[in-house]
Amino acid sequence: MGALSKKAINEARKKVANIINCKPSEIVFTSGGTEATNLAILGYAEMHPEKKEIITTKIEHHATLHTCSYLEKKGYVIHMLDVDHEGFINIKDLIEKMNGHTLMVSVIWGNNEIGTIQDLNMISSICKKNNVALHVDAVQMIGNMKIDLSQLDIDLMTVSAHKFYGPKGIGFLYKKDTFQIENLIHGGMQESGHRPGTENVAGIIGLAEALEQSSKNLDTYKSHLSNLSKKLYEVLRKKIPSIRLNGPQLGETRLPGILSLSFNDIKSFDLAFALDQEHIYVSTGSACNATDIKPSHVLCAIKQTDIKQTGTIRVSFGIQNKLEDIEYIAEKIEEIYLSHRS
Repeated sequence: MGALSKKAINEARKKVANIINCKPSEIVFTSGGTEATNLAILGYAEMHPEKKEIITTKIEHHATLHTCSYLEKKGYVIHMLDVDHEGFINIKDLIEKMNGHTLMVSVIWGNNEIGTIQDLNMISSICKKNNVALHVDAVQMIGNMKIDLSQLDIDLMTVSAHKFYGPKGIGFLYKKDTFQIENLIHGGMQESGHRPGTENVAGIIGLAEALEQSSKNLDTYKSHLSNLSKKLYEVLRKKIPSIRLNGPQLGETRLPGILSLSFNDIKSFDLAFALDQEHIYVSTGSACNATDIKPSHVLCAIKQTDIKQTGTIRVSFGIQNKLEDIEYIAEKIEEIYLSHRS
């Protein structure tokens, strides 16, 4: 690697570490959240073959669920925690599932479909008391909350840049210095040997710059997204009283820029397609699952009925959206909804 490129990567690593309050050596750059999650779970499993049980939840991102399914085929026991109607895990259930064979707990901090924010401090304290490793999917959280790893006792954390307005195709795994994982791929000594291969220099620099801007403007961004979500939900409730908000009520236990909304008597695809024609872009689940017409596993986990599963859209806001857009969006949703019911 050229000296300038190496210097740029090192500076970016230091910048990221400073923002989330960890050591630069604890940052492993990856191609995104999915790779980071695979490296965390599979890498730690390879390091500790004597432990064959993993605890996770029914509302995880597919990166976690499919990685756990892969390990299940290899003989691992995967304990899937139930969640309540708002998406929160049962802490008692977590404690009961732990034993001497538990390899790790892997939990999504802020859910990408219904916005539920888990009590990470409680989960972490339980893991530490039981000497169980903790992997946290923080992809949705890092742009929505100040993260101070000196105050969070976690071992592994997954991050993806595009969730805080950075470039796509780049992310990182936070790995506590005292924590050992095996490589998934082999080659050179890039990323301290944890992720061999030529680094995405431009992506790494872009990630660090985007994280810095997001961190500086965190309160402003969060307030803006919260106001957008609140406004749309309030307007839609007046126009369509039967509408249902999935996940927690708007507030501190919910991600500020995500609304999962269910409608009676209209299918998700029909509503999403009609909105698309109006240049209003929503999804029928997570963005990673938008082409799948099956009911969302997250909505199934919070025990939504079939009719509401097929009439659910996810509205995700960004900092580029404006309050004046809300009335137009609400009017179009009402117009499409009423036309399909008539």
